[in-house]
Amino acid sequence: MGAAKLSPERLVGKVEAGTQNANIWLTRFNAAYARKLGMPVFPGSLNLRLPHAFDWTDPRYARALIRFDRSEYGGERDILFLPCRLESLEGRPGFLWTTTTPRQGADQDLVEIVADIPLRATFGLKDGDLLAVELVLGDRSGGVA
Repeated sequence: MGAAKLSPERLVGKVEAGTQNANIWLTRFNAAYARKLGMPVFPGSLNLRLPHAFDWTDPRYARALIRFDRSEYGGERDILFLPCRLESLEGRPGFLWTTTTPRQGADQDLVEIVADIPLRATFGLKDGDLLAVELVLGDRSGGVA
């Protein structure tokens, strides 16, 4: 009997300005991120404000999560990546990413997306634009958190 297939989960949120912090870390450790994800990573993220909190610890995500331990790349924090398909942006592949330190307060409904290109500039995105993202929840060998 085969493993049960998970149905895709769709998130829709509004593009929001960030603090440019992702640029620092994605630049500093870019080669390591690219090796871990198997694709180039643009040194910047796209912030997406959801209408609800996003729970990185939800068991539905466990098999798809990619854990990037700080000892693997020389950083200060462990990172989690969750593969996604940017439905509104020509189906482009990307990853939600966060540190393993949970967000507090109002920011629980904010997710950051990394991809191989500058999403905001390439697609002319502006703050307030709606963006649909489909989470890729299939099993990833070695990617269990």
